[in-house]
Amino acid sequence: MTSRFRAGVLPAQILAFALAVHAAHAQTPPSDARHLAMHQPAAPLSEALTRLARVSGRDILFSGDQTRGIRAPALDGVFTFEQALARLLSKSSLMSRIQPDGVVLIVTPASGLHDRDAAGHARPGHEQITVIGRAERLAPSTVPLTITEPTSVIQKRFLTNNIVPLASVDDIIRFQPSIWSQNPNGPGMGKAETMSLRGFQDGQYNMVFDGIPFGNASDLHHTTSSLFIAHFLGQVQVNRGPGTASTIGNATFGGTIGYESRSPAKKFGVTPYGTYGSFNTRAGGIEIDSGKTRFGSMVLDLQHEETDGYLTGSGERRSNLLFKDVVPLGTRTTLTLLTTYNIEWQNTTQGATLDQYRRYGKNYGLCANPALQCYAGYNPSSYTSDFDYIDLKSRVTDWLTVENRLYTNGFEHDYTKTVDASEDRSSVNGVTFYSATGKKLAVYPRDIPAKYANASFRDYGDTLTLKGHTSQGDILLGAWADLQDDRRYTYAVDLSRGGIMVPGKNGSAFNYDISDFNTTVQPYLEFDWKPFPGTVIKPGIKYSYFRRDYDAAVNKSTKKPLDTSQTFTSWQPSIAVNQILIPGWSVYGQIARGFLAPPMSVFQTEDVGNVRPETTLNYQVGTVLQRKRWTLSFDAYYIDFSNYIASAQIKVPGFGTQTTSVNSGGAIYKGLEVEGQYALGKGFSLYGNYSVNDAQYKKSSVRVAASPNALASFGLLYDDGKGPYFSLIGKYVGNSWGLDSTTDSAGNAVFANQYRIHSNVTADLALGWHIRHVGGYLRDVTPSLKISNLFDNRAVNAFAGNQNSASPGYPEGAPLYWRIAGRSVFFNLTATIP
Repeated sequence: MTSRFRAGVLPAQILAFALAVHAAHAQTPPSDARHLAMHQPAAPLSEALTRLARVSGRDILFSGDQTRGIRAPALDGVFTFEQALARLLSKSSLMSRIQPDGVVLIVTPASGLHDRDAAGHARPGHEQITVIGRAERLAPSTVPLTITEPTSVIQKRFLTNNIVPLASVDDIIRFQPSIWSQNPNGPGMGKAETMSLRGFQDGQYNMVFDGIPFGNASDLHHTTSSLFIAHFLGQVQVNRGPGTASTIGNATFGGTIGYESRSPAKKFGVTPYGTYGSFNTRAGGIEIDSGKTRFGSMVLDLQHEETDGYLTGSGERRSNLLFKDVVPLGTRTTLTLLTTYNIEWQNTTQGATLDQYRRYGKNYGLCANPALQCYAGYNPSSYTSDFDYIDLKSRVTDWLTVENRLYTNGFEHDYTKTVDASEDRSSVNGVTFYSATGKKLAVYPRDIPAKYANASFRDYGDTLTLKGHTSQGDILLGAWADLQDDRRYTYAVDLSRGGIMVPGKNGSAFNYDISDFNTTVQPYLEFDWKPFPGTVIKPGIKYSYFRRDYDAAVNKSTKKPLDTSQTFTSWQPSIAVNQILIPGWSVYGQIARGFLAPPMSVFQTEDVGNVRPETTLNYQVGTVLQRKRWTLSFDAYYIDFSNYIASAQIKVPGFGTQTTSVNSGGAIYKGLEVEGQYALGKGFSLYGNYSVNDAQYKKSSVRVAASPNALASFGLLYDDGKGPYFSLIGKYVGNSWGLDSTTDSAGNAVFANQYRIHSNVTADLALGWHIRHVGGYLRDVTPSLKISNLFDNRAVNAFAGNQNSASPGYPEGAPLYWRIAGRSVFFNLTATIP
């Protein structure tokens, strides 16, 4: 066996180093200022503000009428963002206003000093300038002007107003363009059974937390309920594209969903929060912010939730913890420490047949009869995960910024499950025991057949970025290295006899027993070239190295040992361009090559062979417009997918039909996406997005499974900044297919669509009131109400597989489906003390 190593927290020597660095700088006055090296001549104010936005990465909103005819002075030297902005505005009468989400509004002196007149009405001109900025903060997402690929940013205000604190990562992103997520047990309750981006399935796109990629060792998928709850997050960014060379991750070609942890509050405060609602859901938490101290700005957030869930027998308990400390070490260096811990208990559901939904109800999940495999008590699961890092970022010189992030994260899934948790027929029960030589010893036809399984992995890694600042743009040189230690096994048990192990025909009770070690290295070089005002060109190159060392004492398909390894490498060039045509209007384009190493399942056949990695060539173009009262973005994409690795059924002598992965040729993903918002005024705004997504295998009309042909979100939002708010947001999901392959009589994979899933529409309502400066021991109080699936649409919306045993009309097993979780109502209350 290959040697293994594990750890549950950050190495002690790293913590010791961090504390030593902090102690050496303890007497340095803290500062949050970030210094920018600016070398730009005097120019029209609109051009100067646009260049500052590019260099700083901040969004600056202004109108052409405001800046027309005004020139800004030259900037030559090192400035904070605030200093540079003040200097550019020094020759005008304009002022800046920094919003809570960091967006900068350029306003006139009257509107900058006094928002309203004595009667409380908005002053003329001010509402036109600020209304879209305020409305953007409330919308499901905003689109920055300086992007080089389709991007939607979910800001903290939307998370606070519209997402319940206990929500999982899939609930947070469900309203974004080209996103489809499906959670049959209710919002924030249990894991998402389906989550796709442009038709790419979970594991075919990238997920990062504070810039660190993560994913399951087997195929990079994510168990959503074991990750971060909404209350832990400050922002989410969905990049619908492969990114540039500096975008790290093992599956970037499908896009990147980036979750950013919340920042500690500037003031000391204790914030208890709670949720009570449908399905006997109870949740409570407490957030403690230290404010600025000599030990940094810290936040500790603890939450616990219990629910019966929407599906019968599918209860859940979950506890979550986040701690974050941001420590300024002088004026140019910042140290960040973060740790999260999540543990969840739930019963595993497998879907239900249409006949079961008809007989037991649309919320059927598991049964209460211990004589059947569907009994809830036979299918318990626990998930444990943690995420820890130390980040050190320093402006070493005026021309060089260095950031280094050491991290570890771990995951464990421990569970017992019957052979088919959907089965409500006693006739399919039965356990057979065999001797070590394969001789049948005993048959117990009424016993409950099941398996015990454990899958766990731990990552250790480092990301390093060196950013050189020049007069022509920034040069980025960096690398990501990750070691992933994985262990997983499962064996047959008889639940009617105390869970004893059940040897099979090969003399072993193990279905598989695998140790797996993965090594990833990705160095990159990128130049963010700014040859002209309003222009940025980003050429770059990344090299991907992935090695899988696979050691199976019992392999899944063959039940034989296998000790092997394979290495996959790829050069990934990319180029992206953004051009500001006029203030408030930009266009962009991108070409990039993508790469994804084969999943673990390709090793689980008798002959591993030389399975080629998946590769893509991505083409994208788009435009973004931002005006006084409206924003609009549009993009088109075309992705040529080669060596598509799909799931297929093969015949293994002596063991029957087994699931494996095969290269299925290629596929073409293409589509159009539009996203926009219109500020009606008086705090009201309209939001909408629509995408046409087409994913088909090459040289055929077969659509890739679980890829809806169209997706849309649309809604009305209100928040005038004085306290009350509400939103009504709908989601449309187009039709899709449950499967894209079948098996012919010879056991060969044949590509054909099966099990059509029809389109559906749901709507969510959120309303609440931010009550400020309550007095006494309370600073702020926010009561709110969230209603999911307002119109109680409980249609079938996803395919869940097939039953193991044949039934009348279904020789391969009856198809299983998921339904939309029924209407749910949650009352939330948050208070801040003092």
